[in-house]
Amino acid sequence: QRELDRHAANLPGEGQAGANAPGLTGAVTQEEGVMRVLVTGGAGYIGSHMVHELRETGQKLVVIDNLSTGHRWAVPGDVPLVIGDVGNQKFVGEVIKEYSVDAIIHFAGSIVVPESMANPLGYYQNNTVKSRDLIACAVYSGVKHFIFSSTAAVYGMPRTSPVAEDSPLAPISLVRSSTAIFLTVAGSALASASIENGR
Repeated sequence: QRELDRHAANLPGEGQAGANAPGLTGAVTQEEGVMRVLVTGGAGYIGSHMVHELRETGQKLVVIDNLSTGHRWAVPGDVPLVIGDVGNQKFVGEVIKEYSVDAIIHFAGSIVVPESMANPLGYYQNNTVKSRDLIACAVYSGVKHFIFSSTAAVYGMPRTSPVAEDSPLAPISLVRSSTAIFLTVAGSALASASIENGR
């Protein structure tokens, strides 16, 4: 069950009107020149910094985070925080619809190498399977922009620097392997749906 964290007094409750932070009762209308961005993992260290930067530029944001490693306090009070799993397509699809999302920035990956060795199936589940489900939501919901927060480590030990985005993937750890598999899946899915993507 999803929870919208209304941790600021100026966020409207369900059934109330609100131009900047709508409730769960109606879709958000698009404002000219402003993108509506869903940031997954936006309560984490890197994700929350992106949220703050985008907020400063006037973009309209919504964050999805399961708070397994993120923190409520890391998300600005006027940015809706929806607590849930990015692998739950029904849940994510509802959020995309409610907030009229037209761009997704994905930070909800697992990155700790020793932990990945102890729990390889969990890492493939989160980094590969759930990320694939998020891509599916983007495709099915008509979201046209998708950015994945990745790492140059998926290229292994490259022979040239800087590394080009289209360089061969050669991961040398399980974390990077689970990410590399997702990048392959995502590239094909996004291209077939004509979705602009980056990593």
